Amino acid sequence: MDREQIRLRYGFAMTAFARMYGVLWVEGSHNVHIFCKKWSESGEPTPTGSLVEVNFYFKDRWEAWGGYL
Repeated sequence: MDREQIRLRYGFAMTAFARMYGVLWVEGSHNVHIFCKKWSESGEPTPTGSLVEVNFYFKDRWEAWGGYL
C-alpha cells in the first residue's frame, strides 16, 4: 500500500467518526487520530455499503481496537 492509499483510507475513517460524533469531537480526540492511522495502515478491507453500514463498521472496530492503541 502506498502513501496516497494510506492517506485516503485515513480520511475515509476520519469522516465516518465525524459523521457519528461531530467534527469538533474528532478533532479533539488524539485516540481517534491514532486509531484511524492504525486502521489506514492495516490490511483490513475498506468497508462498503451505505454510510450507516460504514459508520457501524468503524464503531465496531473502535470498540474492538480502541482500548489497545
